[in-house]
Amino acid sequence: MMQLLLLALLTISPVDSYNQGNKYYENGDYSEAIAEYQRALTSFSSSHIYYNLGNAYFKNGQIGQAIINYRRARFLSPRDIDINNNLLFARNYRIDKVLATPGPLDNLIYRLLHSISLTESFWLCLAFLGLFSIFISLFILKQRRIYLYSSSIPALFVLLLLISLLSWQSEKRNIPAVIIVPEANAFSGPGEEFKQILLLHDGTELLIREQRNDYLLIQLAGGTGGWIKKDNLGKVY
Repeated sequence: MMQLLLLALLTISPVDSYNQGNKYYENGDYSEAIAEYQRALTSFSSSHIYYNLGNAYFKNGQIGQAIINYRRARFLSPRDIDINNNLLFARNYRIDKVLATPGPLDNLIYRLLHSISLTESFWLCLAFLGLFSIFISLFILKQRRIYLYSSSIPALFVLLLLISLLSWQSEKRNIPAVIIVPEANAFSGPGEEFKQILLLHDGTELLIREQRNDYLLIQLAGGTGGWIKKDNLGKVY
């Protein structure tokens, strides 16, 4: 609600587009809803808009675009249950199954490190760093060990928040992307003259490793990959 209130205070145009998109969505006109949500996003970035845009894409049969926008919504609001559930739901509609799935421990670590957003990690890290500095200053001035011991608590939070911050930044640097066309051929080299080695489908998630002209070298879970035309996929971030 706070994001939508801020949206209303900034300008009326994205609010109008957002509301109009909701009307189109309720009437089943998903293509027009997509256009309105995208128009709203040109002026304001909000997890609510990305979430609704993901819903509209999903209803329109565009699984890849839905996954992209659910992931963008999760980036801004990682604890939102609806966003996470719809992302999981959309992933279950993919034709291509994940070749290598993380284990329970890996999933737990990922959820812990991504339980707060990058922006929240940054500001909370600064806040606890300030609290740590206060305790250290009090210890230096008063020479009482209680302040030194107390400083360990904010120091621990600073460490955990810094790890979360670096984890989000690492995810963005890996350039995650999603196939957004019904089918996409992956070749052994950057061109159709090379051998076709994979056939990927709408919604397949991958990482971009290199670009040569109109082709991108992609990597799937498990390490396999190939070269794909860049128009066949969309970047998450």
